[in-house]
Amino acid sequence: MNFLKFTLLIALSFWFNIVMCQSKNSDKQFGINTGAIIPINYFGAGPLELESNNSQITLSSKIGYHFGMIIKTNYNKKFSVESGINFLRRNFDLSGSSNVTSLKDNADFGYISYGFPTKAIVYIQLSDKSFLNTSVGASLDFYASDVESKGEKYFIDHISYKDKWINGAILADLGVEWRGDYGAFFLGAGVNIPITTIAVTNLKFHYDESDYNNKIDTYNPVFLRGNFFDIKIKYFLP
Repeated sequence: MNFLKFTLLIALSFWFNIVMCQSKNSDKQFGINTGAIIPINYFGAGPLELESNNSQITLSSKIGYHFGMIIKTNYNKKFSVESGINFLRRNFDLSGSSNVTSLKDNADFGYISYGFPTKAIVYIQLSDKSFLNTSVGASLDFYASDVESKGEKYFIDHISYKDKWINGAILADLGVEWRGDYGAFFLGAGVNIPITTIAVTNLKFHYDESDYNNKIDTYNPVFLRGNFFDIKIKYFLP
């Protein structure tokens, strides 16, 4: 499936869920969600040890966050379709050092995107009000802008360009949902794996303070994958 077909599929799925919310044979719920983005070391998302002629830089992911709104269409107690909109911020650390002098520096940056996920959810009833919840789906993600930052001591120069302004991601969740008179609560975990690279990162390191403007290592571009594991909470109105 090429990227254009993937994009159209997600857009149509999101539209389908909104339309089906009007169906007399289904029950719709509106909700909110939030969660912590936790880096994973799989699919090329682990810490990257970068080396140049006179310096070295480590690029690693750190905890980020997301939040958003949800429309869930319940067809019965065992199956639902969920769509929504999410704000996501992935966070990254940069740590560099010179091989020529004792210079060291640290920097960080955040990369923002807006996601439109659609997921199919299957429930296994655990008790009268609690359900095991498992889902798979995909998201259409939009990336806000390029990001630039400098090190705390100005020895690291960083800029990340968005690889595409729109991308797709594969999603999967597992958790427990409790349904009561005051709505439904979900606590669980999930993975988010972008279809392609989310950003291209360019780095420079000023490895000798005595000749700051000339003694610079320029690194090869780094292609950020952006995969993550997350812990999330959802609340649905009754």
